[in-house]
Amino acid sequence: MKEVKFLWKRKKPEDFIVKEVSEFPLDDGGNFYLYLLVKRNLTTREVCKPLGLSYAGMKDKFALTFQKVSSEKFLGEFKFENLGSGKWFMLKLIGKVKRKVRIGNLKGNKFAVNVSGFDVKHVESFVNYYDVQRISGNALRGREVLRRLSKKPRRKLPWIKDFFLDSYLSFLWNRSLELFLKERFPGYYVVDRGERFFLPEGLAEIPRFWAILGYKVKLLHSEGYYRRVLEEEGWELEEVLLLLKKLGIKGDYRRTLVVPQGVKKIGNYLFFSLPKGSFATMFLKNALG
Repeated sequence: MKEVKFLWKRKKPEDFIVKEVSEFPLDDGGNFYLYLLVKRNLTTREVCKPLGLSYAGMKDKFALTFQKVSSEKFLGEFKFENLGSGKWFMLKLIGKVKRKVRIGNLKGNKFAVNVSGFDVKHVESFVNYYDVQRISGNALRGREVLRRLSKKPRRKLPWIKDFFLDSYLSFLWNRSLELFLKERFPGYYVVDRGERFFLPEGLAEIPRFWAILGYKVKLLHSEGYYRRVLEEEGWELEEVLLLLKKLGIKGDYRRTLVVPQGVKKIGNYLFFSLPKGSFATMFLKNALG
């Protein structure tokens, strides 16, 4: 099958600008302070953990990003820290809110990406795969975490092990949906940092949602495909579902297709919006491929 290499790369953080779309009603009597966090060359966690900030979603490290965070403590009207080597962050007070910002409390993200030198194709919709940022290397670590937990299950894990485990479940989601699509549509692979993504052509109607493995989800049409992928991984489906129940992982449903909004090119930059959980680089794999 045809393979195409994904050639787009960031040369500087300003090549990839992200603005979170979220709404938090202000309340002068609230117990939490709402701040706008702007950061460059830093992960969300690198900024938020030392300051005790709560956030709705992780934003890229090698980028210029804008998002809302909350603090139980007043950190001033404005705070700027230059950490050297092109790393800095800024906090600007917005107001007070009743509830702290929590993971998932966002609608989506707006992007501005430097696509100088690339032709941009019209993309009606694209497959909502988890991209390399989530799965590359991390999925392998997650597989090992799951194997160790199969011998001694426990629900409370360090943040990093939770992340690796989520990455492995994301990899399984990708692979099972890919099998489904390859059986029904022609297409080609886009290759990025050692990972391959099957992009179907002439995509017709497919299920709106595909289960993320967990003990509470109904697998329905995805069951046979998960079974095949897990057998390749050395697992039985029932074995994994029982283990996930012991770990307290309920599962979820993820949209199979994403329709990008507000797509326009101005100068060297491509502007677009995506719902939460979708990867801008996956859109680029379709638009610039």
